[in-house]
Amino acid sequence: GWAMFDGKTYAFIKFLPINPPDIEQFYWSHSDPTKLVYIDNRENGGQIIMKMMEINVETGVQTVLHDFMPDVKAQGWPTTGPVRAGYPFYSGGDLELWGLGAGGIPNVSGQLGLNAFGFNAKTGKITRYNGIPVAQARGTTPFPLKSGKGWAWPDWSNHTTVVFDLNGNIVRTVQFDAIEHLDSSVNAKGEDLLVGTQYDGPSGSGNLMVANLATGVVSTVIGVSKGDGYPRTSTLISSGAWKVPGWVAMGVTGSPYGSTADNGSNNAPVANPQTYIDQEVSVANVDTGVVFRVAHHRSTGHYSNAPVNNYWAQTNVTPSPSGTRILVQSDWGNANPKSPVINPNAPVDTYVIELPAYKPN
Repeated sequence: GWAMFDGKTYAFIKFLPINPPDIEQFYWSHSDPTKLVYIDNRENGGQIIMKMMEINVETGVQTVLHDFMPDVKAQGWPTTGPVRAGYPFYSGGDLELWGLGAGGIPNVSGQLGLNAFGFNAKTGKITRYNGIPVAQARGTTPFPLKSGKGWAWPDWSNHTTVVFDLNGNIVRTVQFDAIEHLDSSVNAKGEDLLVGTQYDGPSGSGNLMVANLATGVVSTVIGVSKGDGYPRTSTLISSGAWKVPGWVAMGVTGSPYGSTADNGSNNAPVANPQTYIDQEVSVANVDTGVVFRVAHHRSTGHYSNAPVNNYWAQTNVTPSPSGTRILVQSDWGNANPKSPVINPNAPVDTYVIELPAYKPN
């Protein structure tokens, strides 16, 4: 289930009776802290439920915001699959613009197939994207720009990102491969961005690279062109600190044995290990390029391909809306690079990093 905790004391409050199509696909309102939105993912008497729901997390009252069944029927699509997002990017604006897809079709590129469409929750408008196939893989389903001004599509075959306006028309193609772990964001000017890792991408390689979807410019914050070496493995980036545009958090699995002198990753114990990027949690400002290392997470389960917690031991970082705290999970696998002992059976726990700007009430 989905457990809710107190944001100040971290005490457990209750489980939420929600059933989204993916464990990550529920979305908090930016204007109402009691409001959470998700798309119901159930079957009732053989009928697929595809309703956008709002739940008041204090009272438990649930409200239907939109039923997609009439929309799916009007498009002539199957009604036997769920309506869901591809990846769990936040909606455009304050829960206004969505990038969704309707299932019930064959797989595409080995992934769940979805008939892709854009949706405006305020107007109920359904938008079809021009210039790309309607049927998309889950991972290539267009997602909303955080500004609410359009959508972006990961063009995996060409390793680029295609930007659409609110009418579903292509406005530009950006030389940025959106296949890796990344997040949508906005900078201090309010321009839409993608922030993520690039491995031999069309604009270079780096653990933290930025694609400006308004201008098409791609820049490097942490990467080869900055002298940081080839990007480390399993990097996860979040721009969830929406009250401070331009700031992002980054967690890197890398190697528990630390970094090499030429900014690579060790694969065995060394006499004097350093930990530059490897195993670190950092915050960065994509406008100024400043980077601060804030923690060493010591999570090893993903690196060691642990039999149970491989996936869950990745360092998914979740900054608070104000950017003063960061949630990160770790199995704390005793990965001290000076004396590394990797425990593949270590349990995964969630930790809170409190940054100096955090002032508890």
